[in-house]
Amino acid sequence: MVWQLEKTLVGIRAYLVGENAREHEEQLAGIRDAFPKGEAFLLYLACGLKPTEGMARLADRVEYYGDAPKGVGLPTQKIIEYALANGFARLVVVDGDGQHKPEAVAAMASRLGEKGADAVVPQRSKRVIFSREKLDGKTVEDVESAFLRMGWGAELKGLADLTPGLFLFRDAGKLAGFNAEENSWIGDYLLVEHCLKKKMSLTAPVIKIRENVYTLSNKRLLFREIAQLETHYGKTLQEVAVEIRKRPYDYLHGGSIGAIDGLIDEYRRFKYTERISGVKALILAGGRGTRLKPLTDTIQKQVFPIANKPLLRFIMETITRTGISEIGVIVGPKKEQIMAALGDGSDWNAKITYIEQDAPAGLAHAVLCAKGFLGESPFLMYLGDNLIEEDLTDFLFDFLESGNCSIMLTRVSDPSRFGIAELDPAGAIKRLVEKPKQTDSNLGIIGIYAFNPSVFGAIAKIKPSARGELEITDAIQELLEAGERVDYRVISGWWKDTGSIESVLDANALMLAQAEQGEGKFEKDDKTVIKGKACIGKGCRLSNSVILGPVSIGENTVITDSIIGPYTTLGANNKVKGCSITYSLTLDGVSLSDLREVYESVIGKYATVTGGQPSKRTVIVAGEGEKISA
Repeated sequence: MVWQLEKTLVGIRAYLVGENAREHEEQLAGIRDAFPKGEAFLLYLACGLKPTEGMARLADRVEYYGDAPKGVGLPTQKIIEYALANGFARLVVVDGDGQHKPEAVAAMASRLGEKGADAVVPQRSKRVIFSREKLDGKTVEDVESAFLRMGWGAELKGLADLTPGLFLFRDAGKLAGFNAEENSWIGDYLLVEHCLKKKMSLTAPVIKIRENVYTLSNKRLLFREIAQLETHYGKTLQEVAVEIRKRPYDYLHGGSIGAIDGLIDEYRRFKYTERISGVKALILAGGRGTRLKPLTDTIQKQVFPIANKPLLRFIMETITRTGISEIGVIVGPKKEQIMAALGDGSDWNAKITYIEQDAPAGLAHAVLCAKGFLGESPFLMYLGDNLIEEDLTDFLFDFLESGNCSIMLTRVSDPSRFGIAELDPAGAIKRLVEKPKQTDSNLGIIGIYAFNPSVFGAIAKIKPSARGELEITDAIQELLEAGERVDYRVISGWWKDTGSIESVLDANALMLAQAEQGEGKFEKDDKTVIKGKACIGKGCRLSNSVILGPVSIGENTVITDSIIGPYTTLGANNKVKGCSITYSLTLDGVSLSDLREVYESVIGKYATVTGGQPSKRTVIVAGEGEKISA
């Protein structure tokens, strides 16, 4: 066959996407002009879009290897294997971005070996501006190259550009044994590494590249490359960045130190997104809420309305913002209320699985009940009566990075009222203590945890506490005593355990302050004044009243001759006349009249409260349907 007489194989790697097919065809035409038929054999390997008919006419052989790129290692491996199998003496590997002028490449190929070099790894005459979704391409290249430089040091001095997208080999046979680690994104680095391992002599001339050529790369592909560099070289991007900052002149050849932090932040977010898909969440919503009686006689505390929204819906928003989409919910006797509030999870693009806990036997027991749902997945555990200001993303990222179980803590003024984490001199958790009378720590445990499957083994070893429950703090202590590290994060924002009237009102105030302004279609007369942020439901009627935000007023509520707010929630279908209400919360169907100074009050569904003493200041806690004369 004629092509077996040709001495040079030119292998072109191309990722055809979007509108670049015509540009790739123009590049291939230029390569064909520089390497005429009979002088070189053109092997064109493409993925993405199918190669065009024009490409098939220009190349001697076209291979399509998939609709998505699998890394530069795969096409590089195929080109080398083709060269070895068919006895080509010389080999040219060209990236498909079209940076390098084909005539310059051909001239270099004709001079292969003039200086006794086994391989040519050319440097570009100017750095290409990479479009990497706001990342600085020059810095990206230098940081990636630093992985290889840190391993080979002096042997790479004088070679500035380690991602040239172009390689020339005088004797293709010396590439025997090259392994690009199938589907590898670091094929070019592996090729340079192969040359160094085989002690091949390298030369790195500076060559011109085409003007106005941009390499397009999305973050996902780029960060897969960095992830493989970390694995292959046994160093993290953060460690490499530290080394670059120590000796920038050895590592930066056009990039900047200032852009490295941005790259690290973006890579951190990428890794989190990749990993969070395997994390599940477990919400514990089976507690009885005894501290909120009589309100919880008829309503499950986890769906108690805060700012006219069930508490659990705030928790779902917090969890799903992290990217978690598989959520288990532990339910108890009033499970129908929980299920009505959350549904199947589709409101948050999530999937909810309801798990029954037949008896309130402790938090650790609830985890055991969910073992079938959780399987071997790492998981976030969230107590269903907690609200937190802080986003959980960084907490989960640290958990996924370390692999250790982790808990969230907050600084408390009275440690004797909380479970407390005590630290050793190095700042690691040494012990958890429940409501200690004396302790040097003020780090209170809040109801948010991140566990790996090792927690099941710890739970299996603990016994019920004095109150007859399997305590999650005992399981965590078991992990510590077994020599496992338990990490923690101290929150900087607020946290509320809504297990008491006081904390419910505080949570209501906090959520009202954060709520967005929103109004339905309602009626008000000219004597009514609304000041501040007010969320007023449709069908409300306001007359001769003052509304002081932040407030939330449910649908079809009628307010007459009253002052409402600030920090007050009225449920739907309330009737309020002649009242002054502040820092309070009512549920649906409540009737209030002649109450001049109501404050710090929580009033259950369909309750009726009447007053009559103009100056009396009143605190009211009323259960569902109660009738009270204040």
